[in-house]
Amino acid sequence: MMFSRLILAHLLGDFVLQTRWLVVRKRSPGGLAMHVGIVGVAMLLVAWDRLAVWWPWLLAILAAHAVTDWTKIHLEARLKLPPIVPFLADQAVHVLIIAAAAALAGASGLEMAWNETDPGWWIASAYIAATFGLSIALPLWLDPSSVMQRPLVARLTIIFTSAVVLTLAWLGWPILIPLVGLVLYQVVARPLARSPLTKTFGIEFWSAVVMAATLGWGLV
Repeated sequence: MMFSRLILAHLLGDFVLQTRWLVVRKRSPGGLAMHVGIVGVAMLLVAWDRLAVWWPWLLAILAAHAVTDWTKIHLEARLKLPPIVPFLADQAVHVLIIAAAAALAGASGLEMAWNETDPGWWIASAYIAATFGLSIALPLWLDPSSVMQRPLVARLTIIFTSAVVLTLAWLGWPILIPLVGLVLYQVVARPLARSPLTKTFGIEFWSAVVMAATLGWGLV
């Protein structure tokens, strides 16, 4: 159970509660400490009923999170890789750290490290990944040069569209996805795709539709 909870806490801290301002500020030690503190609060929220036995593991995960982010910040500036590469690598390392902590905790005798009886944790994680996650990852992949100058409406459109599509796929109404996608594209996405700041938005929009639908079907 703790593995799914900690994944949700990570997604909350890295995607939902990490603003554009904080992304820039966490390049300094104070900003990084603020970000790690927010991740810690997210962990407290999801693991409050297990703190008595899980607190050492939570502290270890937070310390590893700080080291991972600090390493990414400095390597990113030196390696000059496409932004999507360090982003995905960073997320993969965070997930592996949480998985390792859950495995070690389970091996030490703590209960409920892996067994999940409440699917709500995974459902919440899927929604965050499909909405906030894709609204960050797709621009980083397709148009990284304009990420920091993009209008808020572009991100909100991806978040809303992905949430609707994921819900339709999860509830077993995939036949409605193309219709909803076309309507939202014509009303919101198409005008954004004509803007110089969001010139790849059309591709981003339909990529979000496909990925959100895939996540929704995965929940069935």
